[in-house]
Amino acid sequence: MRMKSFLSMAVVSLLLLGTLSTAFASGDGADYSPQGSGNLMVLIKSGNAEDIFFGLLWADRAIKNEWMDNVKVVLWGPAQKTLAEMPADSEQIKLLKGIIARGGKSGRIWACKACADRYGVAPKMEQLGCEVFHVGNAVSYLFKLGYRMVSW
Repeated sequence: MRMKSFLSMAVVSLLLLGTLSTAFASGDGADYSPQGSGNLMVLIKSGNAEDIFFGLLWADRAIKNEWMDNVKVVLWGPAQKTLAEMPADSEQIKLLKGIIARGGKSGRIWACKACADRYGVAPKMEQLGCEVFHVGNAVSYLFKLGYRMVSW
């Protein structure tokens, strides 16, 4: 009886392994894109324009494709300073405004007020459509709710 159980488990394991191998080999990731798979905070803190671009691009795609139930974008410090200095037609500003224009629970971008005040960019962040406030408490609350974080 134990041998049958062992063999059954081995066959199931091999089938699962074959399925995973095929999914990874296909390269499209379709098997790993469950819709509505949780809540995420995208923290963009880098002042590097490329980091900001890729953070916003990933957030935009996660929202648009509903990779997660809820995506919160939070801008901190140097990212705000860099964004405030960018021209309106930059890829980063277009992505930022696109996320906000989409609306809904994920169509809000938070900017840390303490950081914005430090760099003197609070009015510019508001002009871009960000919600400028002291985000520390809100970010802590999201963690308590079980949000995961990805950071750029």
